[in-house]
Amino acid sequence: MRSSLSSWQALVASLLLPLTIATTVCAQAPSPPPPLTPSQISLPEARAIIDGAIAFARDANLRMSVVVLDQAANMVSSARMDGAGVQNIHFAEGKAYASAIFRQTTQALADIAKTRPDRYFGIMNMYPGKVYLVGGGVPLGLDGQFFGAVGVAGLPEGVDEKAGLAGIAAWTKFRDTMKK
Repeated sequence: MRSSLSSWQALVASLLLPLTIATTVCAQAPSPPPPLTPSQISLPEARAIIDGAIAFARDANLRMSVVVLDQAANMVSSARMDGAGVQNIHFAEGKAYASAIFRQTTQALADIAKTRPDRYFGIMNMYPGKVYLVGGGVPLGLDGQFFGAVGVAGLPEGVDEKAGLAGIAAWTKFRDTMKK
């Protein structure tokens, strides 16, 4: 019985030794620097973007949907104008998602279908049902910081991005008034 207990103690000790060494090594290693604080976009800021994009569409007597995502591609806010197609929210979110994760306009991403079809189809296959690579997604960047993306859907070709840019212009003005 005594040899069985010794074997058991030896087994436990052999299993705990690597853990003890790893803990000692980790305890002696310098701590990593704190992670960079991401630039957050608030709900009022997202609503300023949405209101600016909607004002652009109303001025042109058009109907659309708009989505604002944060830097982690999580939805902050969305809106669908009366008369806009129900599917447009999903399309707008797909545009904003692609723009947020690749940090470029979805029009630029759509253009790679002609120049780099392997990359285009790779993106489409990597994110099935999640990205929509046509114009209308614009990253939200300001003063060298990345905040997220806006996606607009339901307007004629080339106009979705203009509505998104109008929303970004409204956001910039909103941020300027908040500084004062």
